[in-house]
Amino acid sequence: QDASIGSDQTVNTYWQRIKEYFDERNTSGHFRSSDSLRQRWSTINAECQKWAGCLSNVARMNPSGC
Repeated sequence: QDASIGSDQTVNTYWQRIKEYFDERNTSGHFRSSDSLRQRWSTINAECQKWAGCLSNVARMNPSGC
């Protein structure tokens, strides 16, 4: 979300910034490290990719006008 930072940061800096954002907004009281957040995102992202693939398959099954 910060265009001034963009791609000029290391992966560790990127995840540290995400952790800081998470910590500022965390109301659950659960602690998560930047590595924990990275792993959680990996799990969520993998499932989202599967979902997107399923939607693409369904869209191809019903050609326009049928």
